[in-house]
Order: sequence, then structure tokens, then C-alpha cells
Amino acid sequence: MMRFYDILVAGGVLTSFLTSLLLFTRGRYQLHANRLLGVVIFTWGWYALLYLLVITGWIRSIPWIHRVGSPLYYLIPPCSYLYVRSVLLDETKFRKCDWLHFIPALINVIDLMPFYLADMETKKAVVNAITTDFNLSYQKGSGMIPAFWHFQLRWIQGIVYLVFQWALLYRITKKDKLENFSNVTGWLFTFSAFSTIIYTGLGIMSVIAWLNLGSGVNLLSSARSVPALLQILGFMCLSVYLFFKPDILYGIPREVYTSKSPVANTGQIKVEQSTDHHHKESKKDSCTTSKREAPFNPELMNMYVCRLETYVRLEEPFKKQGFTVNELALALQIPLHHLSYVLNHYYKQRFTDFINTCRVNYVKKRLEREDWRSFTLEALANEAGFASRSTFFTSFKKVTGLSPSQYLHFKD
Repeated sequence: MMRFYDILVAGGVLTSFLTSLLLFTRGRYQLHANRLLGVVIFTWGWYALLYLLVITGWIRSIPWIHRVGSPLYYLIPPCSYLYVRSVLLDETKFRKCDWLHFIPALINVIDLMPFYLADMETKKAVVNAITTDFNLSYQKGSGMIPAFWHFQLRWIQGIVYLVFQWALLYRITKKDKLENFSNVTGWLFTFSAFSTIIYTGLGIMSVIAWLNLGSGVNLLSSARSVPALLQILGFMCLSVYLFFKPDILYGIPREVYTSKSPVANTGQIKVEQSTDHHHKESKKDSCTTSKREAPFNPELMNMYVCRLETYVRLEEPFKKQGFTVNELALALQIPLHHLSYVLNHYYKQRFTDFINTCRVNYVKKRLEREDWRSFTLEALANEAGFASRSTFFTSFKKVTGLSPSQYLHFKD
């Protein structure tokens, strides 16, 4: 009969596998980083699964699974570090030297190859011995390097990488002024904190095993211990956190967006004047500041802009008087705070100004057609979605720099 503790572990395994599956298949906008995180969470889930199989004795039914995931454990620390770095620096692929991080895992694969190629009877004997005396897990199923040393090296590797991970996180958040990304940086600090808890638990367990290796104490009797619980709760919390904070997976892009939308800028009669000096100063300011401006990466920003402009062009929602930003977000299936950010930072406009600009551009297009003379300007404004004559005149002059009558005069 399963204990509550074992049910908790099983729940953690299921949660981690589901989370890693989502990261591998749905992490479209931060693909490189999400795959690294997926490897971390999947491997912790695999570790917990093997742990559960051993303490319950179920591994006797599937002896071939023993040591299969052992090399993966060497991937957790480097993938965690590379994940944090890729999010902070908006990296989309590995650097050439990054592959060196995976050498320990490769060595472990080579080391365990004789055991992997052993017949099923040999594996059954190893599994039966381990479930009878947990201490033998540090001796049985080894390659040239004793399994005991793998247990010790893994937690030491984890602590070393965590030192560099915390240092990187602290340095970049201070240097790049990431106030706009408190949700993402908060997640990275949370991720690093839980990783620290997990490796603290693993380290305590490994040291206890080291101290009691020759004492005859059956470590399986203390397998459901507080250090083990720290590890299980640690990776469970990481998985659950992602379900409630999916927006953190969009990352922190390095680009600063500028207004270049045809919807917001097309059709202006009065061209704004700018000097070369002003252009150079603006460019200088853009280059010297290290503060990043967008809460999601360029690919996602471009997708949002494309979806917004296509919807505005085809559906003309601005023609509905009283049209709200909530209605637009719902129609586009975009989170409201993301839509607000796109409007404020890509178009450099509030929602009201954006919609009124669309309405003004619609009126200007109607004035290009000969049948407009059959209508008054007020009628065209009403058709475009303006609720009042004064709002139309104010918005028209704000967009074009001219009043409607002046615009018609220059047009003719």
C-alpha cells in the first residue's frame, strides 16, 4: 500500500513530466531557453521516479530502467545555468564552448555502457540486491567509476554551478536595470532558490550516505526523510509555478522597439521635421542605455503586431462606438497587459489614441473616394466610430496636423 509520502512523490513526477512536455512542445517564443528548462524539470522528474521505484520495490518489475537516467543527472546543473543565462541575455542557441558542459554526462554514458549492454538476468540481480539493501546502490550497477562517486560528484557539481548561476543572475539584473521584467527576474530568483533547496537536500542525503556507508545502517529506512522531501517539494514547486506564471516563458529580449506601424502613421499630410543632430542624439541614447524595454521577445512582439494590424484592416473594429481595449484583447486572444504594452511601446500610443488614429485614417481613405461628397464630415466621422464632432476634429488635427477643412483645402 502506498504511503502519503509516496503519493506526493508520484504527484511530483506526473507534474514534472507534464510541465516538461509543455516546455518542449509549446515553448514557441523562447524555444532554446524553454528546452533547457524542460530538460531540467524532466530530469528531476525522472530522478524522483527512480527514487519512488526503489523505495517501493516496484523497480523489480522493470529492472532495465535502473541507471538509464544516470547520465541525465549531470545535465541538470549546466542546463539550469544555461537556462538562466539564455533568458537574461536573450540567447537563442548554444555558444560553441557550451558543449563542454555536457562532457561529464558523456563520460557517464561511456562508463555505464557495460551495464547497459548486460543481459536482463544481471540487471535483475542488481535491482533485487539494491531493493534488499539500499546501501548496495552505491556499489552495484557501476562502471569503471564506482557509483558512490557519481552520487557525490553530482551534488558537488550542482553546488558549483549554482554559485555561478547566482553570480550571473545578480550581475545581469544589476547591470541591465531589468525593472520592467520583475515577473521574469522574480521567476529566475525563485528557480535558483528552489534549485538551491533541491541540491541542499541532495547534498545532505549524499553526505549521510557517505558517513554511514560502512556502518551497516540501512539507508532505505531513512529514504523518506526531510532531505529527500526537500528535493521532491523543490521540483514540484518549480513545475506548479510555471502553470500559474506562463508569461515568464516569453523571456527578456534585448531589442528596444520603435514606432514604425503603418496603421499608426500612414496618411499624415504634415511631416514632422527633425535634424541630423536630433537623430544622432536619439541614436546615441538608444545605444548607451542598457535598460531593456519589452517583456517578451522580438518574435512574439512581431506576431502580436501582425495579428493586430490584420484584424484592424479586415474587421475594422474601430467603427464600433465605445470599442474598448478589453474587447480588442479578447478578439485578438492576447493578454490584456501584453496588448497594452504593444500599443504603448510599439505604436507609442494609448489605446484611445490608437483607435482614433485608425478612425482618422479611415476617414481620410473615404475622402479619396468620389462619393464622400454625398455625406457631411460629421456623418463620415460617425461612420468611422467617432462618438462626437469635437472628438473627431481634435483627433483629426492631432494625427494630420490640420483641421478637416484645411486638409480638404490642401487635398483639392
